[in-house]
Amino acid sequence: MFCVLAPFDVLVRAARLCWALGLPLPARYRDLEAKIGHRFKQSHSLAEVYAEAERLELEEGPLVWNRGDAVRQHLGAGAADDYLARVALAA
Repeated sequence: MFCVLAPFDVLVRAARLCWALGLPLPARYRDLEAKIGHRFKQSHSLAEVYAEAERLELEEGPLVWNRGDAVRQHLGAGAADDYLARVALAA
């Protein structure tokens, strides 16, 4: 989930996405960074990423989305409806 080439804001979003998906990776990586005494990137630590993600969660609330939102945004309502129909058939 965390790429050393990603900018700070993308890492913050990745942490928030992990939380939305119920993944413990942000805390695990933050704790590992503290344990080994090595920063994720020279420019910022995962502890700083984690703190900013927490701040945004408090300010904006958790990330939420509905199934098909990305398809709808990028391909239109018809494509999203088709996608949701296929998902329903697979269930």
